[in-house]
Amino acid sequence: MNETITRAFSAALRRPGICLYRRPVGYPLGASRKLSSTCRLHTMLKSNRLKQVFLEGGRPAMGFWQMIPGANVSRILAKSGADWVMVDCEHGNIDDAAMHDAVPAIAALGVSPIVRIPDRQPWMVKRALDSGAHGILVPLIRTVDEVKQVVSAAKFPPDGTRGFGSPIAMQNFDPEPTFTEYLQQANESLLTMVQIETKEALDSVEEIAPLVDVVFIGPFDLGNNIGHPIVNGKMDVELDEAIARVLKATVAAGKKAGIFCSSGEQAKQPHPSLLNKPAMSQKCVHQGCGKTFADGSDEVCRYHPGPPVFHEGQKGWKCCKPRVLTFEEFMAIEPCTEGKHSTTDLPPKIEKKEADPALTEASTNFAPPPPRAPVAAPQHIPTPPPPAAESEDDDESIEIPDGRICRRKGCGATYNKGSAREGESCVHHPGAPIFHEGSKGYSCCKRRVLEFDQFMKIEGCKTKNRHLFVGGEKKNQEKDANGSAGEEVVETVRTDFYQTPTSVIASFFLKKIDKDAAKVEFQGQSVDLDLPTTDTPVPKRYKTQVPLFGAIDTDKSSFKILGTKLEVTLVKADGSSWPVLRSDDRLTGEILQVGRAGRA
Repeated sequence: MNETITRAFSAALRRPGICLYRRPVGYPLGASRKLSSTCRLHTMLKSNRLKQVFLEGGRPAMGFWQMIPGANVSRILAKSGADWVMVDCEHGNIDDAAMHDAVPAIAALGVSPIVRIPDRQPWMVKRALDSGAHGILVPLIRTVDEVKQVVSAAKFPPDGTRGFGSPIAMQNFDPEPTFTEYLQQANESLLTMVQIETKEALDSVEEIAPLVDVVFIGPFDLGNNIGHPIVNGKMDVELDEAIARVLKATVAAGKKAGIFCSSGEQAKQPHPSLLNKPAMSQKCVHQGCGKTFADGSDEVCRYHPGPPVFHEGQKGWKCCKPRVLTFEEFMAIEPCTEGKHSTTDLPPKIEKKEADPALTEASTNFAPPPPRAPVAAPQHIPTPPPPAAESEDDDESIEIPDGRICRRKGCGATYNKGSAREGESCVHHPGAPIFHEGSKGYSCCKRRVLEFDQFMKIEGCKTKNRHLFVGGEKKNQEKDANGSAGEEVVETVRTDFYQTPTSVIASFFLKKIDKDAAKVEFQGQSVDLDLPTTDTPVPKRYKTQVPLFGAIDTDKSSFKILGTKLEVTLVKADGSSWPVLRSDDRLTGEILQVGRAGRA
């Protein structure tokens, strides 16, 4: 929860002579029961869970900081395994009424409600304790006299000056004490805590510690007041020495100490001054780690040495393979590398393993490459003119096949043969589709979506009064014997190729090729293609002769037809490198190296 901060109190040794009362297993909180006269002497003391942890010793008392109002917030924190919950009336958004709601909600769950009051005014001390709080925390203490005034305001006479009369306070202890028992036991059972966060208080901490139950260290304000603020989570040596001084004074006085902790792990660790170690905690900046460590720590750092990768909606790290879709899953990807913590921006270099001498020797025993054939000089071929713009209207001389779909993007209207075309409305996208960083849309409008199904449903942004079913495609259609449109002639298709030392693998991209009717014939230095498709209602045909850059072995060459392309494997006759696929393609002057490079 963003509004709560984990805090921890140091453990304490159990004091002798205290009668400890424990609720039997299964006994409901708040149920009435008769107690012996001996146990009645310490009814409130047993109900103060925080003080019981101090008395029992053996572990720190863990708690949470409540800074937003609401009894439900208080209950959630109290149910989280805490020994205490601090109701912050100083920096939190909690007024007097919200405090009176929070304290009983926390106490009802067997957890100690502690109230941090805004100032050391006696009436604030009284209001907090009268609400039923098990203790108070007073901020910004400066002098010993101020501490004495706080202690006096928190104690009933003869130990102090607190007035008695609240009917509410007793209800927040279990078993509930009587008025007389509360008056008699409050001074011993309730906790008085002060914060050491000013230079004046630090200078007098040896005198302050014996006067209170708990000395709480406010590291941020303390650092600011002594001129050594915490910057980027890092403490200066002077601040750490000041904290060590407070701890030493508290231990010498036989009292308890508390301090702000930024994590549960930090709360479990004793202060280095108690272990005679230097206190230089730093935060590791390795990606995926971010832990706090001390100088000289041997703790293993698990991190990602590579940068994060975000592509097409997927997220991951370049150094390892997992790819996820959500940011939460990305943050949970386990680090792939182990090393030592670091405070530098760059992670340590990964040690490279020495190559196996046997493999190195074997790699040098390759036969020298065959001599390279001379490369022809680059040819200058003028840039072909751009294709003519597509017609915006259907050619009336072309018969529109039944079921033909409008060719404009995003429209999707279907032609029904014999239907009138007056009053048509073609809502479409004149722009090009855009797919970028996982988002999808059209260049003509601003709407972007993530899913392809949503992209297909994006409504057009322009309107024309007629659909475009065939356009001006008369020149691209052949007619059968009856004079009706037979098939569409495809002039060119997209091609691509790559090569190995022995072959060239070329792809001709054309969808729905008719495998039974397609013809591929290999010549000495060319390939004849006749590729009809199964498109409906008008099939397409791509027919051409491809002049090749080099000679091929026609017997060993092969092809296969896939769903979106024809893939041709051309076995080289001489093993030379092909800078281009077609002999009529423009040469760039580049030399394409395949296989293993020869030694100089």
